[in-house]
Amino acid sequence: MKILSSLTIAALLALAPAASFAKDKKMSGPEVVEIADVSVGLSGLVCDFCSLALNKTFKKRDEVRGTYVDLDTKTMSVALVKDATLSNDEIIKLVKKAGYSTTKITRKDGSEFIPPQKS
Repeated sequence: MKILSSLTIAALLALAPAASFAKDKKMSGPEVVEIADVSVGLSGLVCDFCSLALNKTFKKRDEVRGTYVDLDTKTMSVALVKDATLSNDEIIKLVKKAGYSTTKITRKDGSEFIPPQKS
């Protein structure tokens, strides 16, 4: 019975996704949306190069575990490393550095920030 239990556990561990064991590993792609700590509404996005610029800018930060830009909804999902934070001002600064502007920042806790529009 112990052998059967051991084999079952070994099989489950072998089939488990590697990402579940690497909590602070850098990641990208749609899986980021499910664990995102911050969702950023963006304006000025038109192509894949836009998403590449944003991903590159954010991934340089140690606090950022992963990003995903959805061109259809014009949003970027950002997953942070455990216990890390990025302020709204820092997010706006990074988005601007990549060449775009922020329309809304929504946090995992449900709080929202809408930056003032410049005229």
